[in-house]
Amino acid sequence: MRKNILFFLLGLMLFSACKKRSKYNNPYLENVSFSIEINLDLPEYTPLKYANNSVLVHNTGIKGVIVFNTGNGYNAFEASDPNHYPSVCSTMQPNQFTCKCNCEDNTYSLHTGQLSSGNGDYGLKPYHIVQSGNKLIISN
Repeated sequence: MRKNILFFLLGLMLFSACKKRSKYNNPYLENVSFSIEINLDLPEYTPLKYANNSVLVHNTGIKGVIVFNTGNGYNAFEASDPNHYPSVCSTMQPNQFTCKCNCEDNTYSLHTGQLSSGNGDYGLKPYHIVQSGNKLIISN
């Protein structure tokens, strides 16, 4: 009897350890898989060479990807407002340290991804970003 309980608990621990856990679970934004490479030497991405500048990269992610130079590295966030379903007006536009949704006037920090003004429960959806020389590789 004691052996069965031990095997049950061991199996339960192994099963729970294998469960995939999402760090960002938002009912409004689906998880899309992508990988893009940005060359910082191209004119459209030149602002990213300087701290506190951002660029909206279209045709990737859900509504695009906002890339931000923090001064200590880069952040990449989904451009669709995380506090409502994607729509015609939900693509946010970066403006220095923040980005803003035109649907509901929600404003988010590009340093932290957190909601800085407006209403909602979710911060910006972060994407994985790696710098390799003068290139940024962004993926989900």
